[in-house]
Amino acid sequence: MGVAFLFCASTIGRAQTNDLSGPGMAAIDSGLGGRLFDNWYRELHIGFVPDNETTPEPDGEGGPNGDGTLNNADGKPILNTGHQYRFKNLFGWDLLGNAGIYGRDHQKKPFVLASGPASRRESREVWIQRLSQGQGGIPSYGDVLTGIQIAAIVDFMLAMRDGEIPARGEIWQLSSEAPNGFVLMDGGNAERGLEIYKERCANCHGADGTAILFNDGEQNLGLHARYYGYAVAMKILSGDPSTNMYAQLDDLNREEKVQHLKDLLAALCDRQLFPRGLATDPEVPDGDPRCGAYLR
Repeated sequence: MGVAFLFCASTIGRAQTNDLSGPGMAAIDSGLGGRLFDNWYRELHIGFVPDNETTPEPDGEGGPNGDGTLNNADGKPILNTGHQYRFKNLFGWDLLGNAGIYGRDHQKKPFVLASGPASRRESREVWIQRLSQGQGGIPSYGDVLTGIQIAAIVDFMLAMRDGEIPARGEIWQLSSEAPNGFVLMDGGNAERGLEIYKERCANCHGADGTAILFNDGEQNLGLHARYYGYAVAMKILSGDPSTNMYAQLDDLNREEKVQHLKDLLAALCDRQLFPRGLATDPEVPDGDPRCGAYLR
């Protein structure tokens, strides 16, 4: 899931400036924090290549040490263990750390932290300080990100934690029985979702979602939604780092966003309307629980 992912570009909420490093950041759309949470160095076009987790020595590029590592609060390098220094890997897409989608009962990612913002009620100021200086396995991001950028990430995380934007439990729920640890929630309408898709996505992804391949050709949009619906929902909300896809639903209120996400994902679970096409990953089988009753 580390390769660029692309939805149709949208002008809804799109920034009026490409300057992400200075005062112009205040004009960036509301999805900025989500895209930085996803992949900060890709979104900001920073020359940062994470240390290779398969080798014992630090051998990346950029960062405070020049070798693709970030430091802990004591200024000592933290080697990459597979997290790639991305917030979504350290905390999980659901912000629950080891109790969530990447944790012990689900995807079993060895690098996910013990807990995340969804299970810790500290204030905005505490989280800004924690991300800036590093703490408990969190690198010191103040070495590579500005205060405005860190604040945008914190605001995104706390908005999800506090229910200001759609989150787990409304779109999808954890499941230890399902592949990848999730199932989509009931309440979606595939027919409405197809109309939403035609309006917002088909111009780039094609009528059947096969026009763009990503993850090195492994998946297209429909297949990706059936494999990783939770991640697709987040990218619809915030956009995809360093692409022309920005936040897609900023013209809607919160309740409308929840319903649009449910409807879109329900539609993308139709294997006939959104086929595998030339993607190299296998199609999800009959009875796969991730899409629930939406699977066709």
